[in-house]
Amino acid sequence: MGLLKKLKEVSFSIGPIVALIALLHFFVAPLPDGNLLDFAIGGIFIIVGLSIFLTGIEIGLIPIGERIGSDTTSSKNLWLVLFTGMIVGIIIILAEPSIAVLADQVAMVNPSISTRSLVTMIAMGFGFYMMIGMARVVLRIPLKWIYAISYAVLFILFAFSSPIMMGIAFDSGGASTGPLSVPFVIAVGLGVARVQQKQKDSDNFGFVSLVLIGPTLAIGILSLFGTPASEVFGELVVRHSGDFLSLIIPSMQQVTQSLFPLTILCLLFQVFLIKMPLRRLLRVAVGFIYLFIGLTLFFIGVNGGFIPVGFQIGYTMGSFNTTLLLVVGLVIGAITVLSEPSVYVLVDQVQVITQGHIRKSVMLVSLSIGVGLSVFLAVLRILTGLSLWYFVLPVYAIAVALSFVIPDLFVGLSFDSGSVSSGPMATTFLLSFAIGSSVAVGGNPTTDAFGVIIFVSMTPVLVVQILGLLFARTQAKIQKAKGGTTP
Repeated sequence: MGLLKKLKEVSFSIGPIVALIALLHFFVAPLPDGNLLDFAIGGIFIIVGLSIFLTGIEIGLIPIGERIGSDTTSSKNLWLVLFTGMIVGIIIILAEPSIAVLADQVAMVNPSISTRSLVTMIAMGFGFYMMIGMARVVLRIPLKWIYAISYAVLFILFAFSSPIMMGIAFDSGGASTGPLSVPFVIAVGLGVARVQQKQKDSDNFGFVSLVLIGPTLAIGILSLFGTPASEVFGELVVRHSGDFLSLIIPSMQQVTQSLFPLTILCLLFQVFLIKMPLRRLLRVAVGFIYLFIGLTLFFIGVNGGFIPVGFQIGYTMGSFNTTLLLVVGLVIGAITVLSEPSVYVLVDQVQVITQGHIRKSVMLVSLSIGVGLSVFLAVLRILTGLSLWYFVLPVYAIAVALSFVIPDLFVGLSFDSGSVSSGPMATTFLLSFAIGSSVAVGGNPTTDAFGVIIFVSMTPVLVVQILGLLFARTQAKIQKAKGGTTP
């Protein structure tokens, strides 16, 4: 029943994107022969793959993640907590499919950038901020101060680093909060928060948005000391859609390389710390089998359908009508966020923790509006060639300032809402759509297209913070009414 439920949920998520592309194909900008069918087949692979994958996360990865978080924190050994955060963060990002997809897209656009160095730095940055996330709960460090200091350091760093790498750096952070890392990070965070003597609802949030900062910071450092990326945009070689059978073996090899370190890590924690009973351990093992099958199907669908057709859609629309390209970007963004599995993990958690005060439907509508505006702005930047600074700096400056005004519960929640909006659909379809659009209008995809994922991540932050201000006002009125009736 769990798998059937996931199939239904993911189908309703992916279906609108396939329907939108079909409408564009038949009524606006026809795709080359066979591309629409390849996109639909890729969508089927992704629907089935994500459904199996999410089922595996639910029965295998989340339970062991919660145990790692709670058992490590219960040891009362701060160094063990810090070490666990670092190692778990590094390993989970090496297994994250969105990072593998991002690295392939970077290599396609700018081969001068070493994808091995890129992934290594992303993993190190993610692990470092995973460590900070665990430490801030244990040491009771206010989340808003970590955001304020981190983003101040981040923007100072990029004032001196290569502008070529800025979009890639921010997108690396957005891509790191993908379908594998988000549930696992949330599970570890819940485990850490659960064993605190004075647990606050706000302790359950902030982990995902903190780990987003790490990869961005790490790539900024890499751009300072690494080999400079080429500023010249050469000939772009995009894989043709279809030929799904030839992708089976490479996809299985890619998934094996991704999941092997994570499997070893979980086994080590099982032997030396967690010691789950055999029955639960076997259930976790079944979950990992689901992960393997689901990820394999996901990569087949992504590489055979969504990435090449996403590029073609962006290129066709950019060549056809730039005004319509903006509108399509707005609609695609609004629909895409509803196809991100991690979004549903977060909104369910929010509804439970706020005891229904913030309904799931309100969160989903708010995120959809935010991401629609994000992609609209990203396409606008592609068309105008404006620097990423003009968009990212003011949004995060306002967001950090608002974090000192809104209730503590909404500080981590608002930043997390942006982080989980940038999952597999953003990394695959939206990024390839942006690359195709940039090529069509004669831009440089390295500087213009990369940055779309961080656009998806940042606008929902402000949307949810506004919800936080409204929630605080409502609660104040309720308290005032209660106080007025008290004799």
